[in-house]
Amino acid sequence: MRLGLALGGGGARGAAHIGVLMELERLGIRPDLIVGTSIGGLVGALLAAGQTPQQMGAFFEQMNVNQLFGVPSGVRSLTGNRKLEQLLEKTMGRPTFADLPIPLAVVTVDLVNRKEIVLDTGDLISAILATTAFPIVLPPVEREGLTLIDGGVLNNMPFDVARARGATHVIAVDLSHSLPYGTTASAPAGGGIVGRALAITQRYPLGQVISNLADIVTMQSMNVRLAITRPEVLLQPQMGTIGLFDFHRLADGISAGRSAAQAAEAALLSLASSLEHSQV
Repeated sequence: MRLGLALGGGGARGAAHIGVLMELERLGIRPDLIVGTSIGGLVGALLAAGQTPQQMGAFFEQMNVNQLFGVPSGVRSLTGNRKLEQLLEKTMGRPTFADLPIPLAVVTVDLVNRKEIVLDTGDLISAILATTAFPIVLPPVEREGLTLIDGGVLNNMPFDVARARGATHVIAVDLSHSLPYGTTASAPAGGGIVGRALAITQRYPLGQVISNLADIVTMQSMNVRLAITRPEVLLQPQMGTIGLFDFHRLADGISAGRSAAQAAEAALLSLASSLEHSQV
């Protein structure tokens, strides 16, 4: 019996994953394999590479939008991904999937064939850049003849991918539960031209429509999969008004993740006990 951890997408809301991982660490629960989409793929990669939740928090503290997003190299996106690539290289070097202590897969979408592509071999950082390539904001990634973007377009909480890769039991984390359209948003995401531009997603009516539309689309896709099969434990942190680019709200996101995991502690311990007994 193998435990899979499926981490969903949600931009800066990914701080909630760190809170969940803190609680799993406290409970002594460690996954046998990890699958992630978008920011879930990034956090999953850090975990698979041996980073602790505390180290991930330090990583997120460097993800200020003006430090994270650079000038685009073409006309396919509002910003470039070179700064994110440099931050990843500084943190983990340039590993391959085969170098990871815990097996990892990340979900992307091929723009040409319009289908889900799961990456689990080769260069890790280019795979992270692909799964986090939020359409329009970050550029598609050319890899192995494919043009790849954020996997959240088709599969934002890939618990089914974890099962397909051999997980008999799955803990899944969904970041799509935010307050509804029209709710007053938080303070601006940061200064500078890039920060003000990206803050539009939560600060102005048109941007809020786009942000809520993204949540609706990803939730519909997730609900279709949940109707077929469900993870053993589904954690849904309440993200409130945390926007996709609100990386300055690290503490709020971590708190939301910890609260969700604490509320499900009985289910998590029961799952851990079942797995332990199966190995005796």
